[in-house]
Amino acid sequence: MNEGSPSFHYPASRERVRDAAGDHDAFDQFVVDSGRRPSKELQVERTNQAPPPVASRLGASAALIRRAVRAVDGHTVALETSYYPADLAAGTELEGPADISAGTIQVLAANGHVQSGYRDEVAAHATAPDEAAALGVEAGTPALRTLRTVWSQQRVLRVTETVTPLGAGMVLWFETGAPAPAAAQG
Repeated sequence: MNEGSPSFHYPASRERVRDAAGDHDAFDQFVVDSGRRPSKELQVERTNQAPPPVASRLGASAALIRRAVRAVDGHTVALETSYYPADLAAGTELEGPADISAGTIQVLAANGHVQSGYRDEVAAHATAPDEAAALGVEAGTPALRTLRTVWSQQRVLRVTETVTPLGAGMVLWFETGAPAPAAAQG
């Protein structure tokens, strides 16, 4: 992968609590490790009415929402909207509007909520007007929508919706088992 290439491979299946906090969250660290430049615009808000599909997964309607428009080398690649149960987010860094360099997974783990698993639901999606505006594409642009439900041994910790317009250059990469040898990294 080189600077001129518009595509970026994101090994989404490797999201986890890392052994040591880094200077970047998991997504941004993968970008940096590939020799690219990550950036994002963040927005944080609270709601008492999370969308029904999210509320049913969270087991609560009250949520803290962290929204990020993510870019690689200045090119927008995804709109990521994460919902956290309000009681888990209360009093943590999650409530602040600043980037969390260690990542939100680390914040939850440090507060006793260690991620033990997650499920991804990936489907074709047409961008809604608000998504399209954030992503800099036309409304109705074909996209992939990934809905990730994350849990600990006790409860659901987060639901994240990621919308990636087709042609934005992000390739989701899912692996099972141990990390692939260097020759298989493609």
